[in-house]
Amino acid sequence: MKFGHAFQEALAADSYPQHWVEKAVPYRQLKKILGKVREELITNGYAPDTLQQLLTEHNAEYRLETDAFHLLRPKLVVRPSLSGEQVPKTKSLSEVTSTTLSDYADCHSSELDVSQNGASVGGGGGDDDDGWVEIPLSSDARFFGLLQADLTELDTLQAKERQLMNDKISILGNEIAEVAKPRKGLAKFSKSDLYRWREIFELYLAAQVFFSTSEAASGLRKSEKARQQLVWFQEEVKKRQLLQKFKIESSATAYAHFLALNATLLQNLQFQELNQTAITKIIKKFDKRTSLGVKRTFPKMMYPAQFISEAISKDVCAQLAREVVNQVPQVVDYTCTICLSICWLPIRLDCTHLFCIRCMIKMQNQNKRYCPLCRADVIQRANETHIDEQLVRYLERWFPKETKEKQAYNELERRRELLGDVYVGEEPPQCVVM
Repeated sequence: MKFGHAFQEALAADSYPQHWVEKAVPYRQLKKILGKVREELITNGYAPDTLQQLLTEHNAEYRLETDAFHLLRPKLVVRPSLSGEQVPKTKSLSEVTSTTLSDYADCHSSELDVSQNGASVGGGGGDDDDGWVEIPLSSDARFFGLLQADLTELDTLQAKERQLMNDKISILGNEIAEVAKPRKGLAKFSKSDLYRWREIFELYLAAQVFFSTSEAASGLRKSEKARQQLVWFQEEVKKRQLLQKFKIESSATAYAHFLALNATLLQNLQFQELNQTAITKIIKKFDKRTSLGVKRTFPKMMYPAQFISEAISKDVCAQLAREVVNQVPQVVDYTCTICLSICWLPIRLDCTHLFCIRCMIKMQNQNKRYCPLCRADVIQRANETHIDEQLVRYLERWFPKETKEKQAYNELERRRELLGDVYVGEEPPQCVVM
């Protein structure tokens, strides 16, 4: 199946919004103009084989330049004295018909007639100062003008979609903050969905849907891999029956909104990839049919266009993590690096590093002096004034189960230190003398 047909099928099959489809790369239109470019080159005596030889011998150059309005101005120049070719003179500047970006945009919705404008778009007439002579072409200007105009429209579309997603993320963040916030008191805590949402976001972070942190394949994921990871995440949530465990009705609604936002971001990523492929294909076809070799120069002239980069996906995912996922803090962010459990009671050393109180006492009893993380001589100076009281209140509020478990464990360990290994339970052993 030819790419043009496959491209149109893909646009129709993935249920993209109509205003997205209208802004997609006009691949078929570009392909038609490309045929005109080839015909015009051959008419001027520069068939692909001839051009390939001239370019290889450095007797011809195809330049992509921009004018004061940042519009692409392609220009084919040759050295007639070296190539022995009789080249036609370019038209004078007064004969050149200027083409604006709005003209290119009009091409997006109407059939192009390259015969209407035969002027050179190089901006000058006659020989260049360095001996190059410009070959008058017009179809290539229309080709790159249409492509540039479409990329500009895609950038504008992506900027609007990015703002829409940012707004949705902010709303969703507030929505989840309300249903996942901790409740004070046992009665109210029993109605909290804090731990359900914590488990959901633990799974989401483990899925690494849009970005991978692994050394083998780090960075932005391809849309197909992102889709697979998103499916895995949903299946894990379903397998653990987390939705059925919700105690607040609006939590299910917030979860549906969370999935919808991820689906929109995935669709946006798919749309970007599809258009990137179309651009790559048409530029490759341009080189194959003309031998003008713009595969390397075109990206340098057009990038960094936001559409061609992963900046939008990165920014949106960062905001999603910051305003939604971070609404429910994870215990891993408050783990003591020595015992690998929640940092309770947290001792903040003079070097600012945190450790739980039991690990700190053990280090002091072992006459250790240096911080395990930065090697500062601060261990023996730590005392009860180094307890981070603000963090204590935060941990009690957001991690009630973990802090109680750690307190119980610390008490058990303290009793063992006092009574010896014979004490193995939470209750002291009965007296055997009586």
